[in-house]
Amino acid sequence: MKINNNSFGSLLEQILVTAGIKNYTLAGELNYDVSYISKWLSGKSVPSGKNIENIARRIADMTISTGSRDGREKLKYRFGAADERELEEKIYSELISAYSSTTGKINRDRYASNASVMVHPDSQYALLQDYIREIDVSKPLNIAVLADFFSLDKTSKLLLAGIEKDGFRLRKMRDDIHIHFITDITQLKGESIYDVILFIHMLTNYSLTDFSLLHSHFASGKLVFSVMDQYAGMNILTDNRQFLCMSSTKSKNEVNGIFQEIMALENPDRTMFSATGIDRMLESHEYIQTLVSPNIRWLVGHMTEHFLSPEIFDQFVGEVFGGMESLAEEARKAYLLSQNVLYKKEISMMVYDTALTDFILSGEVDFFNHRVVLNPLQRKVQMEYLRDSFRSKKNLQIKMVEEGFSADFRYITNPCIFLSDSIDYLRLENGFYEKNILLLSDKTLRNIFNRFFEEIWNNSREVVISDLSVILEKVENLIDAARLLANVD
Repeated sequence: MKINNNSFGSLLEQILVTAGIKNYTLAGELNYDVSYISKWLSGKSVPSGKNIENIARRIADMTISTGSRDGREKLKYRFGAADERELEEKIYSELISAYSSTTGKINRDRYASNASVMVHPDSQYALLQDYIREIDVSKPLNIAVLADFFSLDKTSKLLLAGIEKDGFRLRKMRDDIHIHFITDITQLKGESIYDVILFIHMLTNYSLTDFSLLHSHFASGKLVFSVMDQYAGMNILTDNRQFLCMSSTKSKNEVNGIFQEIMALENPDRTMFSATGIDRMLESHEYIQTLVSPNIRWLVGHMTEHFLSPEIFDQFVGEVFGGMESLAEEARKAYLLSQNVLYKKEISMMVYDTALTDFILSGEVDFFNHRVVLNPLQRKVQMEYLRDSFRSKKNLQIKMVEEGFSADFRYITNPCIFLSDSIDYLRLENGFYEKNILLLSDKTLRNIFNRFFEEIWNNSREVVISDLSVILEKVENLIDAARLLANVD
């Protein structure tokens, strides 16, 4: 039998591994020699067409009856199943769909005709608008996206990133939204400041969901996505990535079949980042490692604990870590080290002027992933401390970013980017002080952020102030503003 791909074998392997079922156990259940199972998994062969429905049904039944409890829970999440009965049906259906994909023998009775086709030079935008309009966001969502994101036009990139009216579309935590996003990260260039910032803001927006980002060259030249049980769409592209036409469908079988095809491309080894929290970074000493690593470079988008005066730090550390003395002690050690580093190590730091302005107006500080608010008098004291630090810390190379790099993000608070030779991480500003730490695990992505920093540092003179006297003058103006607020208060 002709085999077009290994969709069936890949899906079967994922089910067996996740459920904790051994090859020989499945072979015994099906009354097949284990060598047959191995050939199915490797793609060397597939079951015969006359037996596939019975085999798929027995695999689905065995997964429920024999698979581990943890494995069944993971599979329910993966397939978007509410319970084990629904999971069994989804496994059966997806095995049949994968078999059809592998053999090229499609059971057309499984497909409905409620699909649409649109011909339009900007069809990617039309597709995304249709997608936003059609899905029911009030329900839990399982979304798979395969997109050449960085090759899309600007309007479509903003739409797909969830940015509208200069702000984020998502306004609250949605752990019931699961987004699996696969893109070709090599299309992102560190020299493209706009694209990197857009990418960061997309990560910030989707940090409010259960979000995973993976790299695959299969995404090059493609825009395909599926919302499980609801909607799917795809574009047809030319070699020069011009969009010719789009198609979409609401057929549940087609939608879920596309979803599984995208999910089959997931490779955990190509995960771009890992989400974590400051507490875990303190406990694992990763936080301290970021301070002692060579070649420290920071892009500061909002006020963090690193820059607090010792007096103000002491006021909050006990309050934030009350009852967690060991963690409080780690935080104190980290803070003392950060002050020592700022005085003695060579650090290249850029700070957004909006980070300081927003701090004066709100008093908010991202204090080890906890929101604390300084009163107006504390803000004045803190700005004076920063001014004195900028003057006295001779090894601190400081620049200031004015106004940001694009009006598209004018109402979005900027993240912090902490780079070094050993650990790179983003400290997002999602408004919730949760799920906002992304450790960059992919070498290609780390290189992109390193080039991004260098590009801003060396070549963005139109928006970056390098003259320390000018920076200090701006800080003095903010001190005056803080003094006025303190007097009013």
